[in-house]
Amino acid sequence: MEVSQQFKTTHYSVPSPDSAYIASLNGARLQIRSTISLELIRSISLPSEQNIRGTVIRWAPVPDNGRSRRFFLSDENNARVWDLYDEKWTAVINNGSGGMGKIVNGDFGCTEDEVILFSDFGAKVTIWSLASGRSVEIKDPKFSTVKGYGYRLKTGIFALLSRPAGQDIVTLHAPGTYFVLKTITLASVDAQGLRWSPDGRWLVVWDAPSSGYRVLVYTADGHLFRMYSGEREGEVCGLGVKCVEWTPRGDGLAIGGWDKRVTLLSTRTFSPVVFLDHTPSVQLTNGSVWQEAVSASSARSYAITAQPISPPVAVSSPSDSSPKVGISIAAFNADGTLVATRDDSTPTTVWLWDLTHMASRTVIIQHAPVKHLLWHPTIPDLLLIQCAHDDPVLYLWSSTANAPEIITVSLQKGLGNTAARLESKWLPTPRDRKPALIFGHTQSYILVWPQGRDPILKFEHDGEEREGEREDDSEDSLYNILTGRTPVPRLDNSIRDFEADEGDDSAGLEDTFRERRARDSGLDEMF
Repeated sequence: MEVSQQFKTTHYSVPSPDSAYIASLNGARLQIRSTISLELIRSISLPSEQNIRGTVIRWAPVPDNGRSRRFFLSDENNARVWDLYDEKWTAVINNGSGGMGKIVNGDFGCTEDEVILFSDFGAKVTIWSLASGRSVEIKDPKFSTVKGYGYRLKTGIFALLSRPAGQDIVTLHAPGTYFVLKTITLASVDAQGLRWSPDGRWLVVWDAPSSGYRVLVYTADGHLFRMYSGEREGEVCGLGVKCVEWTPRGDGLAIGGWDKRVTLLSTRTFSPVVFLDHTPSVQLTNGSVWQEAVSASSARSYAITAQPISPPVAVSSPSDSSPKVGISIAAFNADGTLVATRDDSTPTTVWLWDLTHMASRTVIIQHAPVKHLLWHPTIPDLLLIQCAHDDPVLYLWSSTANAPEIITVSLQKGLGNTAARLESKWLPTPRDRKPALIFGHTQSYILVWPQGRDPILKFEHDGEEREGEREDDSEDSLYNILTGRTPVPRLDNSIRDFEADEGDDSAGLEDTFRERRARDSGLDEMF
């Protein structure tokens, strides 16, 4: 194992989608660091009015034949976008008078030329075009997080869950223009989220647990295909849905319920093909149960425990907003053959299911409650387990290893209660490279290579530019341009400054929702 030096930060660090860079805040500077050389590529001075609280850092999606280029930082009043390779290009989006509330969340849209900003109180979501400077407003989004919106694969159709009155609706918007293609009135009481399937064929919406067990499956053009209400046991029909997850290929839908069961539906008919029940007592037919032990000197180790065994149970108090029960995590590996789950009633227990044999394969009982279950993006048999404790410790499970692995790293604890908010995330490295992850809190972070680092070759710097260095300053930079590793420098360097103007935006909004002819003529073509 290799660990990088510790880098200071004042915000959670965000790796780029291609794992080449890491964006982080360090006081009043936004820093971009290479994950290969660990050198500082960009250091951007932020204006004095930048509000560190409520800051959001995002990377643009990676083009089909390119690398991560743009990144943005937003606070309550502004969003700023930069280009990694063009230091003279920037865009500033100002919230204006803020009459519709502060900015609470933001992200890039379907391309690097679009930015989505959510206003406070669910007032509106605004999609800005960085190419034209125009914007489109959509009122009353139900959620400001990713569970309330999504883009369809390939076509880029934008689906948004909203509640303008007493009924939930989903609107489908054309890419680029965001004209309304279709409005779907949902057969739900209180929808909790939506999600496109990875193949773009289906759109699923699930209802609140108070409404019973209800999952709505729509076709890509907005027609209700199936309403799944769970399997009836006597006069009882489920206890509601807690999480929903698609398989990586989109051929299955996993539903985690409050009844401690994961139901896997086939997309052929959206009927159940297997039930994964989390029993109070663990007794595996073929498989081992590993349990973590912590000694008096804080030494950690795993040992196989005898079966049957009853994992520790979390007790819900009357003051809890929701009872500690139900499947809140269901994570598929890269090829969809394994799924890791956690039942909130036994928060220290990780269930690993083998979907090729439709049975539980391994159960891991941790010493502390499980916080995250993260499969490596490209290595199917590598699982990262993070627990809710203050120690800088991570856990890895691999189907090829004899036992789960405990990784203890040297990371200084943050001041206050920062240590309790440790976060880890895989870097999406290619499968032919050794895995790497980022681990830290709001005051510092490190990079960890559990199996050691790959050798660094000279041409693997991938067009990185040090601050103040031009791309044509060396033969290596020219070689990167000629081989396509570095984009050709732009000729039209510009600074864009967009400010919300209620008059212009409202006019654009009226055109968006009243253009019936454009919607009808383009509907068949879009789907």
